[in-house]
Amino acid sequence: MSLARKRAGVHGLGYRGERCVHRKSPRRLLLSASLSAILILVQFICSLPAWCLLEFCDVYVGQEKIFSVTNTHFMSALERGERVNEFINDVVTDRTVKPEDLTIKTGMDGVPVICVGDKVIVAVTQWDAAEAQKPATMLAEEWRARLISRITTVREQEDEEDRIAAAKAGTREGTAAKAKPEKNNSSLSEHAVLLLFIEISLLLFASLVFGELMVRLGQPAIIGQILAGLVLGPTFFGAFFPDLSSNLFPRDGSQSRLIEVISWIGVSLILMLTGMETDTAMLKRLGKPLMSFGFLGLLGPLIAGGIISLVLPESLMGNPPNRLAFAVFIGTVFAASSVPVVAKILMDMKMLKLDIGQLIIATSLAHDLLCCLLLAIIVVLSGTDGGGTNPVVIAIIGTICFVSVVYFGRSIFFTGLRWVNDHVSSREGLITSMVVLLLSSAAVTQALGVHIVLGAFAAGLILSQAPVINHKVVRPLEIVTMGFFAPIFFASSGLNVNLSTLLEPGLGSITIALAIAAFGLKLVTCYGAGKVVGLGTWESLSIGVGANAKGSLGLILAMLGFSLGIISQDMFAVVIFISLFSTGIAAPLMKMMMAKVQVSDEERERIKKEERKSRTILSSIRRVLCPTSGRGRNLFLIKLLNSLGQTQIMETTALWVKTPGSKEQKPFASVTEHIDRKHVGVLEKTLVGKNLIEEISEEAERGYDLLVLAADEPPGDANYVFSPLVDGVIMNTDVRVLVAYDPGPEKLRDIKKVLVPVSGSELSISAAEFGIELAKALNANVSCLFVTETDAVDLYGEATQSGQKIQHNVSEEIETTLKELSSALNVEFESMLLQTSSHPAQAAILTAQQHDIDLIVLGAEPKLGKTLFFGHTINYILRHAPCAVAVLKMRG
Repeated sequence: MSLARKRAGVHGLGYRGERCVHRKSPRRLLLSASLSAILILVQFICSLPAWCLLEFCDVYVGQEKIFSVTNTHFMSALERGERVNEFINDVVTDRTVKPEDLTIKTGMDGVPVICVGDKVIVAVTQWDAAEAQKPATMLAEEWRARLISRITTVREQEDEEDRIAAAKAGTREGTAAKAKPEKNNSSLSEHAVLLLFIEISLLLFASLVFGELMVRLGQPAIIGQILAGLVLGPTFFGAFFPDLSSNLFPRDGSQSRLIEVISWIGVSLILMLTGMETDTAMLKRLGKPLMSFGFLGLLGPLIAGGIISLVLPESLMGNPPNRLAFAVFIGTVFAASSVPVVAKILMDMKMLKLDIGQLIIATSLAHDLLCCLLLAIIVVLSGTDGGGTNPVVIAIIGTICFVSVVYFGRSIFFTGLRWVNDHVSSREGLITSMVVLLLSSAAVTQALGVHIVLGAFAAGLILSQAPVINHKVVRPLEIVTMGFFAPIFFASSGLNVNLSTLLEPGLGSITIALAIAAFGLKLVTCYGAGKVVGLGTWESLSIGVGANAKGSLGLILAMLGFSLGIISQDMFAVVIFISLFSTGIAAPLMKMMMAKVQVSDEERERIKKEERKSRTILSSIRRVLCPTSGRGRNLFLIKLLNSLGQTQIMETTALWVKTPGSKEQKPFASVTEHIDRKHVGVLEKTLVGKNLIEEISEEAERGYDLLVLAADEPPGDANYVFSPLVDGVIMNTDVRVLVAYDPGPEKLRDIKKVLVPVSGSELSISAAEFGIELAKALNANVSCLFVTETDAVDLYGEATQSGQKIQHNVSEEIETTLKELSSALNVEFESMLLQTSSHPAQAAILTAQQHDIDLIVLGAEPKLGKTLFFGHTINYILRHAPCAVAVLKMRG
């Protein structure tokens, strides 16, 4: 081996001839650069202590100085001293706390802390010990002794002063409670703002990375987001870098409260979105099976969890112990379920629309709703709210208020949201109103003593039924919630728990036993409920596994129980583990069990039809604007609205634009007389303005899904399509518009046959689908007309026969698509292919005459120009049709 080759081998270089070549792929270069950047960042953070300049702040009890504290990386000495003084003042004024209750514990990062129960008063940092030139443990003992001595002295002085004052006042009582001194509130420091931004950035980045990792492993992203908090928190990062972890994520003082506030906002938004996804109609439709699973599937784990809580050690309870609240809390944890996790699993398996899938979702929804009511009871039982009132009375009042808001106050909220939508010029006004409703509802339930959780869920139920709230309004909130607030909430849940404590033999055994018991009990009770209603083994087990995924509700329960003092820090970790365990195991078990569920061909066909119906134009229409003048031509429109209202819930606004100085009229008389209010919700609205086109166009842009207009028969030589008013409105709005023309408005036409000419364009296909939907609503038959010109046959010579074949294939594909929709809607469908030398418009008129057609439905797209023009075909049919015509203009 040559010297060059030996050197190449020593230095790891490739060898070609006598040259040493070192090559790295772009991926390896990127990986090396990333690792170098991470190492530099870690080295920078670890070197921060060397750059810190020590500051000092004195801590007082009364007028006497006790000790001094230093600054940390992200907190000034002044801010730290103020916080310690506040905590000490709380101890001094709280006579239920004895000076001897001050104890020294070891923090999660190994730092000695002086605390009262679970509340930290002051931690002895390495800089405090270095300045005092004593070990941190010894310094903590000195500080504790000084505090006990001084607190005792201050209280004795206060008692003596009170006795003297009481004697002078002639009172028999020896002492009086002294008012708590006002705290010195200061603005948020720059250190706190800097630390908050760093915390949020780390939590979001880690949530993104671990969430994507879990998704690639076939698990819900929520598990990865919780793992992100566990990695950054005391479980992993705090175990290896305790000082750095405590500085980045301090677990006491106002800094931790900032993340907690963001988390609670995230909880409220998540619960609101969950309420908006609650399909109450589905809950009613499933009937007896849902009653069985909703009652037995929740009641069994609830009772069993409460009984099991009686044998759990008192160390897992809060301080002071509250056995009843603790029992209801454990039972609720056992019974909890998470709709978003279950829905995501079923969507991935493409089984959400199956009967068994719908029953799993409905069971989870029912358990979610009942658990929200249980949360109200847990709050009042904890004794944190409600004063001296009986907790049972408060729970009943809170539940009644919840039901009242959801069922009886909807119209008031709908009116308010509609007013905001119609009168606030800002496009974000409706979103702001949704957030105001959410926070107000949460605040009301909190004031009633049933916590914000119930109010947020109630707000979601209200908003889900509001006609003005559509996907465009909800989507921004979903993005912000799921992209910002939800990851912070899930990650902070893992950030605030140290799962390493579960490695202790006793606590670890309890955790595993509770996790298995919670999963097994709900699985058994749901299996029994399935057998009661006659479901198969695999169907019952699938429901039991699906309803077991606790997901976000389990985390909300954990945070709620810990914040209310119902559970201890150790039990908080246990509940987090149970939520992770149930959510993680639900996905693979559901996939295994659902694979064994037999799905009939009839059910698959039903699902196929429902999916096809969900993609139609009519399915997206919730708000309709119907300008009226009180004339008889509105009768045909009213008939269409009555028919459409029988297929889905719609809100129709009857609009009359009153010109200044006009005589009093009764424009809504025909609407009130003929509209079917059982199926169509009607609002009467009057506007005053000189320009009818502008008033109608501006109103149409306020969140309506469809604008319906009536038109008279246009003259043949007119320079407009329908009328100057209708043409002007169509040109000035981007809303979907349906214009109806009936040549015989004096008689209400009975529509039995609908004709839809189809040219093959996307617009004509959309019009054909809308025509089929109208036929379904009107209980009519539908015919689709395909017209080919015979003169065009000469164009298809031997060299260009492919064009004729392509046209034939396209017609067959369109016909198949429309037949599928007709079958899904149970509408009688007929396809007609007409070859003629005449114009397609003439062919459509001839077909309508020969087959006694009652309604022709056309799709329209405005041509570019100063005036409205839809093309010669529509223009001709409008002026020669022997029947009613409906022209649909899609969104601009």
